[in-house]
Amino acid sequence: MTPRVVLFGPMGIGKTTAIRALCGDTVVDCDVPNLDVGAHHKETTTVGAEFGIVCLSNHEELHVYGSPGQERFGFLRQWLLSAAVGTMVLVDINQPDALPYAAGLVAQFQRLAPGAATVVLSARPAPPATLTSFSRQLADHAGMAIPVLAVDVREPDQMFNALELLVAVLPD
Repeated sequence: MTPRVVLFGPMGIGKTTAIRALCGDTVVDCDVPNLDVGAHHKETTTVGAEFGIVCLSNHEELHVYGSPGQERFGFLRQWLLSAAVGTMVLVDINQPDALPYAAGLVAQFQRLAPGAATVVLSARPAPPATLTSFSRQLADHAGMAIPVLAVDVREPDQMFNALELLVAVLPD
């Protein structure tokens, strides 16, 4: 079975952009016009599981999926996690709800996909002290260290570095 990595995060955080940075223009997206401008002012929104393929240096493939950010699509999480070897949680750590949001997802992953590795990506610029504090607080909530990395989701090199970090924390 081809390994699967799943990206999670709130609406508008950059999951689609991150998948495009990793997979190029071959991404299958599920974007439709955004009718919930109260939640976010972006033009389109994802209403299904996005999909892309990363070709690894050993000629193997990695499937990358993106989960919609709206809570009403939460039912997709279990399916997306069913064969996931890893998860990436994209958040804006400057937001007051970022810690409970990330901690809640990590707890859900621990229940639904206990063998999957997780990294948290700070998808908006934040001061180093904020990144360090967030990382410590997340570890306290999760009961274990969860790598937290600042990235620009538009930059393929940064997204591949995040993917390498995820691979590095995969269980043996």
